[in-house]
Amino acid sequence: MTAPVRRCCLATVVVALASAGVVRGQLLTPNSSIVVPPVGHARVETEYSLYAADSFVDLEGHEQRFPGSLDFALAVLRVSYSPMRNLAIGVQQPYRRSTFEEPGIEASFSSKGIPGIGFFVDWAPGGDRPHRWHPVLRFGYLRARNETDRVLTVSDGANRYSATFGLDSPPANGGQGWRGGGTFQLVYGPPLEAERRFLESRVQVEAGRPVLHVLGSELCAFGLLGYRSSTSARQEGMFFHDRTSQGAFAGLRLDWKLPARTMIPGLRLSVVKDLRPRNALSGWRTTISLAATF
Repeated sequence: MTAPVRRCCLATVVVALASAGVVRGQLLTPNSSIVVPPVGHARVETEYSLYAADSFVDLEGHEQRFPGSLDFALAVLRVSYSPMRNLAIGVQQPYRRSTFEEPGIEASFSSKGIPGIGFFVDWAPGGDRPHRWHPVLRFGYLRARNETDRVLTVSDGANRYSATFGLDSPPANGGQGWRGGGTFQLVYGPPLEAERRFLESRVQVEAGRPVLHVLGSELCAFGLLGYRSSTSARQEGMFFHDRTSQGAFAGLRLDWKLPARTMIPGLRLSVVKDLRPRNALSGWRTTISLAATF
């Protein structure tokens, strides 16, 4: 690649990255779960997600590969407490890091920090009845930090309201059979100055079964499939931020659960790939999470 072309590609990336930072479904990751702890107990969940984007795909499906590496890291700490049966209130604190590097022309941009703070209420209308599907609801609010004027930023300055519905099937055949579940989320962001309001929908379905049992612990493997669409690509920080952004994703997740009496956190690890994105980034997301009830 010649120097003028490389400079042109870099300029394209710089313009494209302006105000990027709130990427891929806000604080929801392929590992996220909604669990209401028993009355008087607290649940602590921490997630670390790394999204490596290698290209941008426009509305016509044309792919523009980046001349360097573009990474978005997200760490989230969630703490919830159940003051009454089937209801929990919680807070979540995210931390973001956005980095673009192009070694060939020694260009680098980065931004890191706290994008805001979130609050949520979880409700499990079906309770903890065995041998039945378990529906859960989460209503959330993210108070965003003011936008910075860097090339990369961890916040676009827009508050978000969200509603998430989750559904999980109970273990069958003595815990050996297939299991399934799904998550559907709606996110609303009020208009920002001259920009229109932001509305995003995201759905994820999963199915899997245990693959290993050791000393009372269980390892389950799940296949994931999902789809995401938003009224604008504001969170992508791309040229056509006022046009629809959409795309599917698929991947695998491993869930490692230990007996509750051990007080050792459960572990989740997932790897997800974007499929057929439009007016959106394309890449891989790897997420690891720990969760425990006290």
